[in-house]
Amino acid sequence: MGSVDRALIGTCGLYCGNCEIYVACTTGDIDKLEEIAEHISRQFQTEIGFDQIICGGCHGPAEQLFSMGCRIRPCAKARGVVTCAECGEMDECEILASFHRTDMGRPARVNLERIREIGLEKWVGEQEDEG
Repeated sequence: MGSVDRALIGTCGLYCGNCEIYVACTTGDIDKLEEIAEHISRQFQTEIGFDQIICGGCHGPAEQLFSMGCRIRPCAKARGVVTCAECGEMDECEILASFHRTDMGRPARVNLERIREIGLEKWVGEQEDEG
């Protein structure tokens, strides 16, 4: 994969380099982290502080995963794929489908289809151009 940082390629179809959570964490944007924390608190009817949001990318260190309960990442790892686009069961996967029904997951589904269409390397290039 050349010089592409695999930590930025979300298994589910997100590109961490363009993810507001990852970007806010890596740049230390407190205002954005507070906004994200408020959104998450409303969406999941819980209280989360901005200081609880930690993200080092989907393939980054385990202690820096934003979604510690993610079931997509371990599944892909067990199958030996970088993204779900490489998996023959992607279209029937209920784990993936449940994520793709969320606000954050909807664009991920489109991205996986694009990866299948043009390949991972070109898709990463597109994502970096958008960023």
